[in-house]
Amino acid sequence: MLAEIPGIVTINKKSVVIEIAHDLGFHHVAIGSMQPLKDQEDRYLSWIESGFAASMNYMQKNLSRRMQPGYFFEGSKSAVLASVSYYSERPAIEPFQGAVARYAVGLDYHAVFRRKMRELRGKIAVELNCSVLGKPFIDSYPFFEQAYADRHGLGFIGKNSLLIMPELAGSYSFIGELFLDIELDADGPYQGTCGKCFRCGVDCPTEAIVEPGVVDSNRCISYLTIENRDGIPLELRARLGDWVFGCDVCQEVCPYNQRPIKTPWIEFEPQSGAGHYLDLVETLAIGSEEVFQKKFGTTALRRPGRRGIIRNALVVLGNQFAEIVSGSSRWQGVTSSELEAVKRSVFDFACRTDDEMLREHAAWAVFRSGDASRLSSLEKRETVPVLKERLRKYVIALG
Repeated sequence: MLAEIPGIVTINKKSVVIEIAHDLGFHHVAIGSMQPLKDQEDRYLSWIESGFAASMNYMQKNLSRRMQPGYFFEGSKSAVLASVSYYSERPAIEPFQGAVARYAVGLDYHAVFRRKMRELRGKIAVELNCSVLGKPFIDSYPFFEQAYADRHGLGFIGKNSLLIMPELAGSYSFIGELFLDIELDADGPYQGTCGKCFRCGVDCPTEAIVEPGVVDSNRCISYLTIENRDGIPLELRARLGDWVFGCDVCQEVCPYNQRPIKTPWIEFEPQSGAGHYLDLVETLAIGSEEVFQKKFGTTALRRPGRRGIIRNALVVLGNQFAEIVSGSSRWQGVTSSELEAVKRSVFDFACRTDDEMLREHAAWAVFRSGDASRLSSLEKRETVPVLKERLRKYVIALG
């Protein structure tokens, strides 16, 4: 940390900053420059122009700003890029539970990461014995931070489009930046590669990875269950499997994630937030947005809102119904009375909700359960012509 010259002691500021960040629990740390991301701009624009941003119109705004590291904090001279693992082991799923992507099982990472970055800034000022101005950012402002992290060696962008960390550390990590008004030497790129491996693309349930490094959000389960405000497309519902919020499949099959690093921060552990699974029947019973926010307001699950989470829960229930009635060995322990009780919960929800989109998803779940009687009852009750026609098709399909 200290370089001694006869009569003079100088401080290697970069080494000090990196050591402080590691002491706070950040796993990988790099220093970024304020040079524009010119080389990465074409790739981002091509993704947008291909329509792969789906309905995320905010991704198409402020395109020039997204490539300007210094835009968001006047006086920036460098940035600390840092990552921390959010990984925690997932227990076995139980019947009528929906899986939550690992990044969302604890508290909302935005607030936690910003707090840690502010702590980092304060410690830097103390250790360097000077005034340090800085501003933290993480995934909530129009900046192409993934390309920025790739350029400065925090990791490399894999074929699943995620940042893969050095030292076989994998991709189960949050990344963020602390822009500072002090000059630090920038790092160069990390030379990582996926080689010939394309397991993420082959195993993606919805075939959303259309080519190495390119994800079509229109098909991505994370987009469909979180950012999407409409119904889940019929042709993709069965492919959601058990995912009620997000998806980890492209990470679970990645060779770089075979020995994941457990999160060092309790805030990201399942007991701090929503946990690895949601009880789907309890989710249907959430009666208002106020109740929903009270339950999930400190977690990332608040993003799709009550309506989105219930929509997702209905799709997962439909998928599990279909497996159970087909005799899947995965659900051999489910009794007929347990199945009947959950089917009744879905039917009752369909009868009481005023939301047309949720009524249709509930009817689809009943359809997947093979319950012709309840499905016919829902079709007879329906008064919206377009929706009634959809339910009629479900009835006909059951024969």
